[in-house]
Amino acid sequence: MTVNYTSYNERSDCMGKYETPDYEVVTKENEYELRKYVDFYIVEYENTEDPEVNNAFRTLFRYISDNNKENEKIEMTVPVIQEGNELNRKMAFVVPKKYDDHIPEPNNQNLSVTKFDEGLFATILYSDRSNASKEQKMKDKLEKGYSKQSNVMVAKYNGPATPSFLRRNEIWVRVKT
Repeated sequence: MTVNYTSYNERSDCMGKYETPDYEVVTKENEYELRKYVDFYIVEYENTEDPEVNNAFRTLFRYISDNNKENEKIEMTVPVIQEGNELNRKMAFVVPKKYDDHIPEPNNQNLSVTKFDEGLFATILYSDRSNASKEQKMKDKLEKGYSKQSNVMVAKYNGPATPSFLRRNEIWVRVKT
């Protein structure tokens, strides 16, 4: 089963059209999917003085609003990806494909452009507002049966004004089959 999502609108969400990374669904079982993502770029916020990433979204939003070396406004994409451990977390925006050859360089020292390498990811979808308890429950479900090759990531697809019952969240982990 191949799914090449390039417009979030194709997923029946009220947010409108937002570009997402392309992937192929390798297998699907209940709420789990094994996906093969292709390479894509992210702009990632990491700041050891802000381990809870409290300033991450605002900093990333300023970057796409034109706070970059080219002073270029960059389209919003989904999902917003969070990754990390107890000591330090990161947050990232997906860079639109049209910038693959020339990604505007961040002005902020806590932002970096990183290639998100292609690979297999075990994923689980859940709705409603995300919180630490719900994320942990989903992480525990997902980690059974796969050889984990990365930190667990939380992918959030909706803005803060989206009603809870319409929210889309996912847990991703790079795996080896």
